[in-house]
Amino acid sequence: MLKKSVITLVGTGALVGAGIMAYGLPVTASAADVAKLAHECNECHGKDGNSTHPEVPNIAGYSATYLHDQLMNYKNGDRPGVKFKDDDGEEKDMNEVAKELSEDDINALADYYSKKTFKSHASEQETDPKLVKRGEKLFKHKCKKCHDDFGTDPDDDAGILGGQWMKYIRHQFKMFHEGEREMPKKMKKKFKKLKEADYEAIINALGSK
Repeated sequence: MLKKSVITLVGTGALVGAGIMAYGLPVTASAADVAKLAHECNECHGKDGNSTHPEVPNIAGYSATYLHDQLMNYKNGDRPGVKFKDDDGEEKDMNEVAKELSEDDINALADYYSKKTFKSHASEQETDPKLVKRGEKLFKHKCKKCHDDFGTDPDDDAGILGGQWMKYIRHQFKMFHEGEREMPKKMKKKFKKLKEADYEAIINALGSK
């Protein structure tokens, strides 16, 4: 994938066996291996990939393709990781976390989280109704082509945006704006036409879903 966009991972539970395919590659990590990896990732991304930290995104329900590509981008250094300090005070760096994963691990985790259910944070965060209305119009004209169903369709092979933590999206917008995070060409062209005031409108609209 073209260095698209997204982050860290994990939850708990059993997984798949050899022969299941993720991103066109066989998943060979055992259920025990995946459960161990997921347990380690829980601290940041929450149980089953639904984060309780506004700085960290939900990853439940993302497509296996998107999760695979983003983890590979982190692993290869093509996407800058965001440092995060969890409740026990230990700082985590997504680039360093991904470097320790084998491609089998990545395939298994991508398959695992793609089967989980994304839980919206709309009821947990405040949005401005006027900004939401304006943001919905902006999103329809600038973003809908690649982010269907207001960014909630995982088949777009993009991160789920609707119902995501606003604080996380806000930081990603900042990274895009400052050139820290690379965008696909078609996104870059439209993003450049947005004013900074438009960012917050779109963020409020996404946070309300």
